[in-house]
Amino acid sequence: MEDLTAGHIGLVIISGLGVIHGLLLAAFLFLYRRGSSLSNHLLGFLLIVLSFRVGKSVLLEFAQELHIKVIFIGLGTMMLIGPLFYLLSKSLTLRSFTLNRNHFLHFIPALIAISFGFWIEKSHTKSFPIWFFLLAYGLYYGHYISYIIYSYRTATISSTPQATNFQLLRLIFFGLVAIWCVYLLNLFDDTMPYIVGPVLYSVVAYSISFVVIKNRFIDKVDHEKYKSTQIPENLAEEIYLKIQRLMVEEKAYKNPELNLKFLGDQFHQSPQIISMVINQKSGKNFNAFINQYRIEESTKLLRDSKFEHYTISSIALESGFNSISSFNAAFKKQTGLTPLAFRNMR
Repeated sequence: MEDLTAGHIGLVIISGLGVIHGLLLAAFLFLYRRGSSLSNHLLGFLLIVLSFRVGKSVLLEFAQELHIKVIFIGLGTMMLIGPLFYLLSKSLTLRSFTLNRNHFLHFIPALIAISFGFWIEKSHTKSFPIWFFLLAYGLYYGHYISYIIYSYRTATISSTPQATNFQLLRLIFFGLVAIWCVYLLNLFDDTMPYIVGPVLYSVVAYSISFVVIKNRFIDKVDHEKYKSTQIPENLAEEIYLKIQRLMVEEKAYKNPELNLKFLGDQFHQSPQIISMVINQKSGKNFNAFINQYRIEESTKLLRDSKFEHYTISSIALESGFNSISSFNAAFKKQTGLTPLAFRNMR
C-alpha cells in the first residue's frame, strides 16, 4: 500500500463520502414521488454510474495496483454517462418526452466496452500494441465529452426550457465537463494527483444536492415547463386546426419518424409551442395524440377485407408504428383488445 500523508488521507475520505452521498441522493431520487419521475430516475442512474466510476478511483488510492478488469470495466462505465445525460437533457426540456426502444441503442457502445473489461487479461497489456490502448482511451474520453457537449448544445438551442430546468441542466453539465477535464489531465500530467478527480466529483455531488434542495428543483421540474411560455388562444386554436388538418388530409401520422420538431418546422413554431398546443387542446401528450390517429387507421385496415392477407406487423408499419411491441401496447390501451383479437371479431 502506498504511503499516504494526513492531508492525502483527508482527501480520500472526502471523496469516499462524496461517493456515498451520490448514492444516497440517487436512492432519494428513485423514491421521491413529486416532480418528473423520469428526470429523477435518469439523474439517479447518472449519479450511480458516476459513483461507481469515482469509487474505482478512490480504491486506486489505497491499492498499489487494481486488476486490469476493474480498470477497464470502470472505463467502460464512462460510456454510460453521455447517453444518460442526453436522455436527462431531453426529459428536462421536452414535456412530451418518453423513453422508447430506440433510446436504448445509445447504450450499445457502453455494453461493448464493459464486456471488453470483463474479457481483457493482464497478459494482453504486453501482447497488444500501445496504439490499441491509446485508441481505446481516446474512444472512452471522446465518447463522454462528445455526448455531453452535443446534448447540452441541442437542449439550449433547439428548445426553450423553463429557467428552473435550465439551471439544473447547466449545473450538471459544467460538473461533468470539470470531472472529464481532471481525468483527462491525469492521463498526461503526473503532477496532478489522481485523487483530485474523486474530490471534484464530491464537490459536484454536494453542489447538486445543495442547489436542488435550496431551490426545490425536483418539485418544480415538469410542473413549470410551460410557465414562462404564453401563447394567445386564437393562435393556439389556429395551430391546432393546422395539426389536425395535417393528420386527416395528409396522414402525417403514417410517418414513423414524425416528431415535434417536424411539426414545428411545418408551422414555423418551436417544438415546445407545438407540444403545449397539443396538450392544451387534446388533453393528451404528443405520443398519445399521434397514436390515436394511428390506431384509428389500423382498425380500418384490420376491418378491411383488402388487407386480410397483411400480417399484424405489416398493419402496424402501414399505420405509422415503427415496432410491433409499441403497436400492440398502444392498440390495447385504446381499444382494450389486442390487434389479433380485434381482427378475429370481424
